[in-house]
Amino acid sequence: MTAHHLSCRRPVIAFALTGLLVLQPAAATAAAADTTAIRTGESVGIDRWVEERVGARDLPGVAVAVVRGGQVVHLAGYGVADDTGRPVTPDTPFLLGSASKPFTAAVVGQLVEEGVLSWDEPVWPHLAHLVDRAPDGFETVTVEQLITHTAGLGMYVGVAGEVTLHDGPNALGLRVAELLAHPLAHPPGDTFAYSNAGFTLLAAVVEQVASDRFADQLQDRIFGQLGMSGSFATADDHRAADLATGHRLWFGRWRPAALPYDDAGVAMGYVASTARDLARFMEAHLESHPAIPATAAQIAAGPVEPTGWTTTLDAGYGRGWFVDEFAGTTVVSHTGSLGHFTGHLLLAPEADSLGIAVLSNASAFVAGGPGDPGHDAQYDLGFGLLRILLGEQPQPVNPTPLMTLALPVGGWAIVALLPTCILRSAFRSRHRTGAESGTATRRVRVRQLLPGAFAIIGGAALLTAPLGMVRHFHPDIGWALTSLAWLALALGAVRFALPLLSKMGRSSGN
Repeated sequence: MTAHHLSCRRPVIAFALTGLLVLQPAAATAAAADTTAIRTGESVGIDRWVEERVGARDLPGVAVAVVRGGQVVHLAGYGVADDTGRPVTPDTPFLLGSASKPFTAAVVGQLVEEGVLSWDEPVWPHLAHLVDRAPDGFETVTVEQLITHTAGLGMYVGVAGEVTLHDGPNALGLRVAELLAHPLAHPPGDTFAYSNAGFTLLAAVVEQVASDRFADQLQDRIFGQLGMSGSFATADDHRAADLATGHRLWFGRWRPAALPYDDAGVAMGYVASTARDLARFMEAHLESHPAIPATAAQIAAGPVEPTGWTTTLDAGYGRGWFVDEFAGTTVVSHTGSLGHFTGHLLLAPEADSLGIAVLSNASAFVAGGPGDPGHDAQYDLGFGLLRILLGEQPQPVNPTPLMTLALPVGGWAIVALLPTCILRSAFRSRHRTGAESGTATRRVRVRQLLPGAFAIIGGAALLTAPLGMVRHFHPDIGWALTSLAWLALALGAVRFALPLLSKMGRSSGN
């Protein structure tokens, strides 16, 4: 092995060793007994499954609520809420991620029932005061299309990590202007395309027609009416001090993540709630309550838009909920992750009005094994509980080292390796021997193209790839990809500059 080859491999070895050190298992923290928990005869199997999955995934904290037949049959917390060792209880608040969308749907449904809105009503008149013009075709977008993800909005528009965070009373209006600066990805009504932007726009519509903050509408119409005393939708709420600390994966280990609260993103992902409150929310959907315009059975009955997805429980989308068949029964559900919190709501109205809520202060975005797109591994705790409570055998799915170790370690190894190898190659090309010159001549055109290729790749990645989203949900991988994009730009510039500097040096020497 030559010295040149060895120098390019040293960063790889260093990063591999770093990854192995980081992956040493964390010490398990036992939570104190929780006197607010509810346990019945069904709790033995529930506890066994949750504790097994928490241990297998090394999750910091989890809260679970199960309702059946109009009763709460299980309510408990597991693990810790933060690095002080505070135990998770049924009253510990978590951010719900996209499991916030059913709350938005309930508020919009109430306004439709009251005649303030209608499902086929265009939303542009309610948003026109916030922006100068709409994207082409947006003038025909309706309330129904926003709430069923068929408005033509792009999937990556409005996603966490790809938006500017604003504070204060104008945060939502500024977000709307940012979202509507993007062209539509599809004609309205033509294609299902999951979009956080649509629910953010619905929040602005609600504020306009109700003349009130969206967070206050949630409090008055949902939290207050259902007795959800631990839920909130604004960072300045006094209950926010009790919020669990979220965690993200860094090289296979959960690390606390103090990510900012997004005041403009409440409708799509920033509702905070507890397991106890979600039990009330699920019961209202499974039975009947004036605060809930449509029960789970009514949502399942339609209208339901086919998603074209093959992931578990995601075949169709109703008004704020996914609708699919699972183990022979209809399930209405919604998953959610903000990159540092996970929420999962599952309702099976035909199975004795079964409802399951799972909350965790850790990211859901950990892909499973070969052939699994990641969805089953992300939410296997909730899927397993659903199987158990429907009389089926759970099917645990563990994260793959590809996402938790190989990609982040490999990505950072390339970040360390690439500049050394490319620059070494560039300088070596200026000092080739006569025997090497023939081969070098044949390669000169390829070398001339490399600077432009590096610049194009780096620039395209920085301008078009959703690197902000990747950094948010997979920070170790995302920052490696971002670093590689900047390196590509820098190396392109260096490779352009070196011949010019060399030529200038020869000219000044003459």
